[in-house]
Amino acid sequence: MLRLILNDTPTAPSDAPGPAAERLQTAMLAAFGAHTDAQGRVHYGRLASSDAFGAAETAARGLAGVRLDALADRHAQLAFWINVYNALVLHGIVRLGVRASVRRVWNFFGRVSYRVGAHILSLDDVEHGVLRDNHRRPWPPWRPFGAGDPRRALALRPPDPRFHFAITCGAASCPPVAVYRAEAIDAQLDLAARNFVNQEIVLAGDRLACSRIFKWYGADFEAAGGLAPFLLRYLDDGPARRALAAGAVPCTAWQPYRWTLQHQPAD
Repeated sequence: MLRLILNDTPTAPSDAPGPAAERLQTAMLAAFGAHTDAQGRVHYGRLASSDAFGAAETAARGLAGVRLDALADRHAQLAFWINVYNALVLHGIVRLGVRASVRRVWNFFGRVSYRVGAHILSLDDVEHGVLRDNHRRPWPPWRPFGAGDPRRALALRPPDPRFHFAITCGAASCPPVAVYRAEAIDAQLDLAARNFVNQEIVLAGDRLACSRIFKWYGADFEAAGGLAPFLLRYLDDGPARRALAAGAVPCTAWQPYRWTLQHQPAD
């Protein structure tokens, strides 16, 4: 498998990974914002050759020099890897010229990668290896890191399933993204979970219809205390919450998942 390392020319070393990832994601979102029209469509051609995107790529190269042992605690690790993942998705979409869907790019999530400190990590490595504690991905169903892989030490244990609502896969049905910060990560993840759950969980007849994220990663929510308690924690009062509180089984129907680009092209 040929990795596409998008930041393989490092800048000067840095020992502050949290700020480095925040700068990267801030610059990436700024570049997209500067090339988004009033209808919310992105001028990808202009974006790719812009100074703003060049600044984001410079920030990405800074990741190669970070010291990951400087991520002091779980909050810092969560914020760092969420920011890295989201920036890498957007970076990959621009550099590979994606205009319809990442699903049309062969092995997008397994190939698109960053050099982070001493390691090279693909999108799959960050999501399933680090943020999901090396759990099996939906497809292909194997673990990203083998027993002797030094990247195994980067995994977050136990995983926090709220991260699913903070990362984007580049598809229209993915959650919106932001810049995540260690000092605010718990409140930010709660807000992301609440927003996503209330948008994507609906009562359809007598069944609770859910985003397919809850189908693909149901085990993550069960391991964190159960899907029903998780949804009850975040659902606002309404038909879906009342049905769940009355004993309805969660997620017995599924919402369509739209794989078209989250940021639709204008060119």
